[in-house]
Amino acid sequence: MSIKLPGRTNLPTLSNKALPASRDRLMPVAYAGGLLAVGAALLIAKPRFGHVPPPNRMGDGPRRSRLRRAAQRGRDGVQAFAPTNVTDSLGRSLILGGVALLLARVLDEVAGRDGQ
Repeated sequence: MSIKLPGRTNLPTLSNKALPASRDRLMPVAYAGGLLAVGAALLIAKPRFGHVPPPNRMGDGPRRSRLRRAAQRGRDGVQAFAPTNVTDSLGRSLILGGVALLLARVLDEVAGRDGQ
């Protein structure tokens, strides 16, 4: 069984026509669907490599120095905004991006072509 590779004499000819409009119009929708799927998979799976340990690993006991007490209070205040799983944040961002892309594409279709 032999495989015939294209040579100089049997190369396919490429036409100069543009891609069909339907393919060009559907690619953003497919891309948005991919973003939504990957984002949802990250939110559901919660992979272990994205887990972030809590920042109070040195303990919560009172500190003697004013600077260290201020740093401890600051750490506890900022901890509320820190994610516990980084992949959750990535998943939410991908979902928001996918929804925004899909919504922009739908509104673009509703707006129609120029002059119509």
